Amino acid sequence: MADIVIGTAGHIDHGKTTLIKGLTGIETDTTKEEKTRGLSINLGFAYLDLPNKKRVGIVDVPGHEKFIKNMVAGLPGIDLILLVIDAAEGIMPQTKEHIDILTLLGIQHFMIVLTKCQTVDEDLKELVKEDIKEQLSDTVLKDAPLIETDAVEKIGLDELKMAIQHFAEQIPEKTIQEVGRLNVDRVFSVKGFGTVVTGTLIDGTFKVGDELTVFPSGKKTKIRTIQVHETDKKEAFSGQRTALNLTNISKEEISRGDVLTNGVSLEATWMLDAKVACLPHAKLGLNLWDRVRVLVGTQEVFARLVPIGQERIEANEEGFVQLRLEEQLAVKTGDRFIMRAYSPMVTIGGGQVLDAVPSKHRRFKQDVLDSLKVKEEGNMDHLILDFLVNQQAIVGTVKDISDYMNLPKDSVQSMLVSLKEEGAVIQLSDSEWVHLNKLQQIKRLLYQELDQYHKLYRLRPGMPLEEVRSKVKNILTPKQLDKVVTLLAENDDLKLSNHRLSHPDFKIELNKYQEKVKQQIEKKVIQSGFTPLKKEDLAQLDEKNGKDVLEMLEGQSLVSLTFEYVISQEYYQKSVDLVKAFIRKNKSMTIADFRDMTESSRKSSMLILECLDEQRVTKRVDNTRELMEG
Repeated sequence: MADIVIGTAGHIDHGKTTLIKGLTGIETDTTKEEKTRGLSINLGFAYLDLPNKKRVGIVDVPGHEKFIKNMVAGLPGIDLILLVIDAAEGIMPQTKEHIDILTLLGIQHFMIVLTKCQTVDEDLKELVKEDIKEQLSDTVLKDAPLIETDAVEKIGLDELKMAIQHFAEQIPEKTIQEVGRLNVDRVFSVKGFGTVVTGTLIDGTFKVGDELTVFPSGKKTKIRTIQVHETDKKEAFSGQRTALNLTNISKEEISRGDVLTNGVSLEATWMLDAKVACLPHAKLGLNLWDRVRVLVGTQEVFARLVPIGQERIEANEEGFVQLRLEEQLAVKTGDRFIMRAYSPMVTIGGGQVLDAVPSKHRRFKQDVLDSLKVKEEGNMDHLILDFLVNQQAIVGTVKDISDYMNLPKDSVQSMLVSLKEEGAVIQLSDSEWVHLNKLQQIKRLLYQELDQYHKLYRLRPGMPLEEVRSKVKNILTPKQLDKVVTLLAENDDLKLSNHRLSHPDFKIELNKYQEKVKQQIEKKVIQSGFTPLKKEDLAQLDEKNGKDVLEMLEGQSLVSLTFEYVISQEYYQKSVDLVKAFIRKNKSMTIADFRDMTESSRKSSMLILECLDEQRVTKRVDNTRELMEG
């Protein structure tokens, strides 16, 4: 059975607080002002023990119009709403606004609780029930069960408890995310313990000892103790009403509206991309630069509204917007929010966050609209592809995607593997992935750099990899570049040889003077045999072309032993063959052995053998060489 949180909604004085007290025995109107005025101002909290002994949390949200902000603050993480309606009054204007808010916040599960049923006769009660059915026929509550109660007379409470229990048994267990998140709705201090905060844990888990980050301030704190429904716990889970005793932070350093997380999946932002719905009664619609109040989680901030893809969003219509915030928020993709007019303070719409940390958009750019539509769709594969193609970085990690989509890493990895099989993404490592379009982007960038290089150095076989790395260091790490280059070379999109990169269509063409120098260099190194020659001396054979021709020959007819010496490819291969044959026969070889075989100097022998060590043909063991193979 899932952990659930129940919320109440309804017009002022329709009996929400009395109903909760009748169900739980807990008084949620706790402040002197609330008791004096007879209405809920702040969020009230209680817990209900069901017949099967399962305990569920209850949030009593205030119903008065002036306290809508507190109502919205109580809704994140709520699974079931009890819409409370007085049997004598029926649906009131405030009830309708609550329904609008609940619908905009994506609440799916409702029970209609008719209260004070013993105060009216049967005929009036039936008329009210018919009116309720009619007024809710075009809302998400049209099929919600209706339960008659009278908390004072203890009527219908057992039936309501059984209905709640049945709901809790049917709702699937919540997927536990790796990173916990809690919207702070109350902050207070307890003598001898320090700062305490409360809220509904809407993601993941919190454990005693966890280090938490407070957003948007970025302050750090730790969990000293946890309570769930007034019981000490070592761990709290998503969906539970939670109280946290925090260390190293005063109650002045944290406030209602802040967000606590034990991971790094949040980021404070000044903008939000969203899909919004404008309510039918918002006759002026949603217009460019309208100043609105955004209620999300337990926060309320002002924002300027920027419609995307259309001039304005009319009443009873939907559309995309970018909200330019006047204060920073810390939310996640998928979070829902309410918009209220700056003045008068009426609810005009609401929506869902599609991108929690966007960049500024041009209002009518097609690729921006396409991306927002993908995010609206909610297709997980499409969302992953959209993230990978539109993020600034070339390479995306499983963690990046997991944090962005608010999904467990193993689920993301599984989806990425499926997308790889479809050819939509490329895997660079266990945790690094690239969208096919991003791979094309880096290929175009490499082509651009190589084309410029080839024009400047027409006889060089390609750009050294170290130089390539320096060109893309701001977008790819050296390891990432090496993997990308290897992949492109395997597909013949690039040529990779002797640690040099070249365009696949690049060919070296020599004029007659360069051809003559080439022949001179090759002849000289062949004649030199097992004696390496200095590159500097060879380049001086022709002041104009010698250096470029020499660089061209390296990796072809010449082998570079060091940055200073080369040998012909023919004699390098002879060296390899002689060394292998000698060691297979004699088990090992000394420099003197090689010198005697090749009739070369000790210095020449050492240069060749050290190169063979570097190429992993041989390995040095004390003063001898052995083969690496076998």
